[in-house]
Amino acid sequence: MMILMMLPILLIVIMDPNARTALGGAVGGLFTPLFGFGGEFPVWTLFACSLVLIVFTTTVRHFFTNWVDQGRQKHLSSWVQSQAREVRLKGNVTKLRRLNQYQSEMMKKSTDTMGSQMKTTLVTIVIAMAIFLWLGVFMYTGTVTHFISTPWDTTVDYNQPGPFLHIIPNWILFYSVLSIPLGQVLGALLKIWSFRRKLRSLSTVSLNALGEGTS
Repeated sequence: MMILMMLPILLIVIMDPNARTALGGAVGGLFTPLFGFGGEFPVWTLFACSLVLIVFTTTVRHFFTNWVDQGRQKHLSSWVQSQAREVRLKGNVTKLRRLNQYQSEMMKKSTDTMGSQMKTTLVTIVIAMAIFLWLGVFMYTGTVTHFISTPWDTTVDYNQPGPFLHIIPNWILFYSVLSIPLGQVLGALLKIWSFRRKLRSLSTVSLNALGEGTS
């Protein structure tokens, strides 16, 4: 319910330039001293914002998502679908009805899990919007210059539309180039760490059980 109530507010903020400017300026008192660098290094500002935001959102999503249960549900869903195809070809109506019922229960469980994850996602969306609203104000009015040097051009105006659709400013493209690989790498490392930790705990439990059985 809270998510549905927040969506109209988020849409108003996104669609209304005055609301974006007002809210971006309001959070500037917090973000400008942290990430502004005096307006002299806009690339470092983008890098610092992407680093903080990606680390925060990826870490929160990772620790509030049950990856083992998610993988189990995906595997079971694939198994049920394959079984349903076979049963449908054989004409076994009774077994097909049981599989459909089981699939409905799995979908309900998956919906409940997604609902709990959306509550956490809402927090990350609000923080991400706050940072982007501030960037939308700072990159236009808070920097010393609007030009940066890149490998393909020595003077790129990062406030001008980029090559994609000619409506997205260059600074958003630069932010994406910095943040997307970082998010993928951090997410993969967190999954590896969590699964190794899970395997170590399972191994410890198995060894303790074996020791109790032989004593």
